[in-house]
Amino acid sequence: MLEIILALGLFSLVAVGMTQALDQIANTSKQSRQEAQLLRVLESVLAEVSHQPELKATTVSFPQSVDGVDARASIVKVKLMTKDKTELDHMFHVQAEAWLETGLKKSLRRRMETYVYSPHSL
Repeated sequence: MLEIILALGLFSLVAVGMTQALDQIANTSKQSRQEAQLLRVLESVLAEVSHQPELKATTVSFPQSVDGVDARASIVKVKLMTKDKTELDHMFHVQAEAWLETGLKKSLRRRMETYVYSPHSL
């Protein structure tokens, strides 16, 4: 009888450990999917904004995606100089930000940025 009780106790300890491990795997998988969704939206926003024929200093908000990701992008004209102090004309700094509300007072936010040469912009 004692052997059966010990076996049941050992089995329950292993079962609790496995349940916690599976829960942690599920949470990590969910976070990974959310991060991938966010990065896909960010890449799309950055590509859409930076490939416009003419850029101007502005902020653009995008509608919420099907996955629930909100995004916005800002475009700022910048003065960049080379090592010889030559100014690079028609340069813009494009910054995209995306976020996903993940729960109570929690959100997942990521940001990407690039510099764009736009010769047809003023």
